[in-house]
Amino acid sequence: MALDLAALDAKELVLVVVALLGLIPVVTQRTERSGLFTLGYVLLFFGAVATNVEHVVLGGVFGFLEHAVGIGAAGAVFLLAAYRRRQRILAGDERAVAAADADGTDEADEPAAVADGGEAV
Repeated sequence: MALDLAALDAKELVLVVVALLGLIPVVTQRTERSGLFTLGYVLLFFGAVATNVEHVVLGGVFGFLEHAVGIGAAGAVFLLAAYRRRQRILAGDERAVAAADADGTDEADEPAAVADGGEAV
């Protein structure tokens, strides 16, 4: 049984290479609090690999895995990560607030002056 490698799309192969290169810093710079982000990215990487494998063998199975695990589960993990981060900030977790201030990711959490000079609600 010969595998039909001609069925692979060049754009999808490039996607796997780029995702693999992106996976390196995500895994090497992983921290205790970035675990869900790392998991989400690994799931996206799995989806990119499944995209290519579905063209070669078990198309229906890997097509389902690509969409259910690679995209669906990754989206759910990213949603959970964002929810947990927001809950920590709203609860006043000093570490979370300090980290947000240090990396500038949650600048919108502080009230800003309205364009006409009034107070933000």
